[in-house]
Amino acid sequence: MIDSTLALMTTGYAWLPDRRRRSGGKPVRTRLMGKETVAIHGPEAVRFFYDEGHIHRHEALPAPVLDTLFGRGAVHTLDGPDHRVRKDLFMALLKDRGGLHSLAGHLDTQWERARERWTHRDQVVLFEEASLLLTRAICDWSGIPLADGAAEETARDLVAMVDGFASAGPRQVRARRARTRQEARIAGLVAAIRSGTQSAPDGSVLKTVADHRGADGRLLDPHTAAVEVLNVIRPTVAVAWFLTFAAHALHRWPEHRKQLADGDVPFARAFAHEIRRFYPFAPFVGGLAAADLHWDGQDIPEGSMVLLDLYGQNHDPHLWPEPYTFDPGRFLGREPDRDTLVPQGGGDPAAHHRCPGEDVTLTVLETLAPRLAALRYDVPAQDLSIPLKRIPTAPRSGFVMTRVR
Repeated sequence: MIDSTLALMTTGYAWLPDRRRRSGGKPVRTRLMGKETVAIHGPEAVRFFYDEGHIHRHEALPAPVLDTLFGRGAVHTLDGPDHRVRKDLFMALLKDRGGLHSLAGHLDTQWERARERWTHRDQVVLFEEASLLLTRAICDWSGIPLADGAAEETARDLVAMVDGFASAGPRQVRARRARTRQEARIAGLVAAIRSGTQSAPDGSVLKTVADHRGADGRLLDPHTAAVEVLNVIRPTVAVAWFLTFAAHALHRWPEHRKQLADGDVPFARAFAHEIRRFYPFAPFVGGLAAADLHWDGQDIPEGSMVLLDLYGQNHDPHLWPEPYTFDPGRFLGREPDRDTLVPQGGGDPAAHHRCPGEDVTLTVLETLAPRLAALRYDVPAQDLSIPLKRIPTAPRSGFVMTRVR
């Protein structure tokens, strides 16, 4: 089998769906970074993939992803009891409705402050501003202090971690440096909380992670604690990609603006789901075969890489009528099946490796998309194309707005 690493890096999101079409819909067999790889697709494949007897994560994530996106020792790299205990920490922090309601309040506050600033500027790049206001909101909510001027640097670093994980060039270097800076800063806060020289609100992300004990009953070392704090704030700031896509959607299909701006809560949730389905974010997730497996007529040797197709599944015409039509109405009156809509993975977030921050993503979009729809601004001539060869991608211009009012 020919190694497909270069093809993936040059083709981007289309690589796996194209390979699947050429295989006649069967699992794709190839090599990535020299490792035998099988890519699977569909709701049944989601359930197969998230069975820990089939797929494990330990040593599955390559170093460039660990050193940029997730961090060494992160929950994403654990299996068995260690994973369950660590995952319980995230479930307690990110699935509490009261906590999410509180986060929405922080988002409202930061949106209003940002909107006031924007009215005094000639132009605003929404992606940059969204990442900054999300950084301020999630750090306030998480109990992480931001000194004067630190919000801008923190926002740049959190964006860099996401932006560089799938790159082998300068973006990767920036991402690694950003992670090193932020891990050191937060590890210092954790150590200070434990020594009593720094305080954090009870129940906050920072205090809860600093006090968390693993399956062995021991406190996390400061570095690992910092990694897990970042695994709350980094994905939240990554919603800047989705919020920019929301602006793109409202510009292309302005007929959705009024319903959002009028405060139609069910429509806001349907709109959030459709943004996550329609626009590209994660192309796939991966793990290692825990044993010799068999799936859809294919043998999968123990230790080989198994990819679960996300982008292709979210645009599969067998699952989504007219998948390349942006239609929030497909989610009105119903919540999507968790193993069919998979922009952030599938499975049960309480038991499996599905992202526990999915509710945070929905909270951010349900809170801010209506405010964006109600905002008055002009969209000057700019390059709003979304290059699918780039992972992660966004409108090239970052979505420039002028005459915000």
